[in-house]
Amino acid sequence: MSKFIKNRKIAYITNIPVHYKEKIHEKLNIKLNKNYFVIYCNKIEPNRTWKIKLGNYNKIFLNSIPINLGKSFTYLNFTILKKLNKLKPDILIINGNSLPMILGFFWAKMFKKKVISTSDTNILVENKNKLNIFQIFLRKLIYSRFDGYICTSKKTISLYKKYGAKKNFFVSPLAVDLKKIQYTKKIYDIILCGRFVESKLYDFAIKVLNNVNKIKKIKVKIIGYGPLKNKILNQLKSKKINYYYKESVDPDKIIKEFSECKVFLFPTKYDAWGVVANEACLAKTTVITCKNAGCANELIINNYNGYVLDLNIKLWSDKLIYLLNNNKILKKFSNNSFEFVKKFNSNFSSDQIIKAIKSLYKL
Repeated sequence: MSKFIKNRKIAYITNIPVHYKEKIHEKLNIKLNKNYFVIYCNKIEPNRTWKIKLGNYNKIFLNSIPINLGKSFTYLNFTILKKLNKLKPDILIINGNSLPMILGFFWAKMFKKKVISTSDTNILVENKNKLNIFQIFLRKLIYSRFDGYICTSKKTISLYKKYGAKKNFFVSPLAVDLKKIQYTKKIYDIILCGRFVESKLYDFAIKVLNNVNKIKKIKVKIIGYGPLKNKILNQLKSKKINYYYKESVDPDKIIKEFSECKVFLFPTKYDAWGVVANEACLAKTTVITCKNAGCANELIINNYNGYVLDLNIKLWSDKLIYLLNNNKILKKFSNNSFEFVKKFNSNFSSDQIIKAIKSLYKL
């Protein structure tokens, strides 16, 4: 790392802490000589129940007011300008489009600071979500005016290009800490894991489970929380599917939960990436997903370490039965997943962010 970069002060503005970025922030803090600061709009959002052990890096909390936009939250806060004037960063990395991020963008332009956009979403997610006129206008106004772009997946590059961005794209995938874990016996056939909301397609998954259960009695683990909890659990009961339910699991324990299961069913209407797929791969749990997941064809490769399938109930049922009846293929997929997911680590992701920073100065 050049002394020039190490002496630059860098601020990263984002919504709330998330467990899959804590190690990335820690790595950046070390690699950037502790001149790296993360500015959070808030400590947690009202619809989140997770408990996160925050990493060792510089943090600033704005305690912004969260505003519910239906499927997500935005934030109102003007104190970001005071924080930036005091901190005086040379480079801003902006993750999101809440007011503090927008004010940060214009602050950087006014004071001729370098500014990078980073996004956890992608073109597929945005196409599924109907943006209002203001959101579209905002993206057209600022997305092409950033100095560089840090993308969660290759699909995120398409999102930026849609609004006029042309160069300086770097892919820094979401990464789970590659800890040594104690593998346990695979006592469950299938796991479903995620928030109980309509976009996670639990209705679809339960129909698949019902088809399979008619042919081969299965044991299912369910982990999740949310407004559709009672509906989902009642459906499982009515179809006489043998299941074990756990409401929520701390992020540092989730891999152990996955390790007890053979296959993770991951249908979705849209997922910017799907870090649960990383966790499943680390647990040697084979993933079946669809093209709507950002990790599809980037982390989960069809017929190599899992399946990427069209959302067809019979197709998913047939593939699931095939896997459960074929231990050789299941073992091959799970081993491939474990080896392949090692590439998606916090060291690689932080190095990609540093490459984006270097590109601003043509280093």
